[in-house]
Amino acid sequence: MAQNDTSYAAMLNSTQDIQLTDSLEIDARAWKLRRLDTVDVKKWFSPILGSANNNRLKNRGYYLAGKITTHGNFDVVILLEEKKKNDTTNTAVQVIYLITLKKDGKYIASLEVSVTGTKKKTSYKTSSWLYKDLKIIKDSKITINDKSFDDLAFYKISGGGRFILYPNY
Repeated sequence: MAQNDTSYAAMLNSTQDIQLTDSLEIDARAWKLRRLDTVDVKKWFSPILGSANNNRLKNRGYYLAGKITTHGNFDVVILLEEKKKNDTTNTAVQVIYLITLKKDGKYIASLEVSVTGTKKKTSYKTSSWLYKDLKIIKDSKITINDKSFDDLAFYKISGGGRFILYPNY
């Protein structure tokens, strides 16, 4: 009850505005992060938490990494989720989402654009490029039991803020 409820404008103003002059690489590099409290995560980003009974807020931190507010119909927010492991390696799994929200803060859609980390015998290294025309190229590299799998996916954010998957012929 002690946490303050933030308005959408206040939440957006707390992070840097990203200018897309050409393209932006989205990976697990050093972002200027602003940690969100659980009230804000539940209020603005509850669809990424899922509807299952598992507690996706436990042992995880959620951070705003940036925003793109130049589109007239929606805002794009970059959200980083960090899951700390309780094992001896002290590593963390980082997932970066692109989330589109209407100008009043209503959730539209989200896309996992970067994943870095290891789970059991599987390692993940996914990064993406976001272009000025809101096209996204997602490059995934997954290694399972020393066997590598690569995938390249192409998306575009529609005028309504939805992520559209395009074939990669």
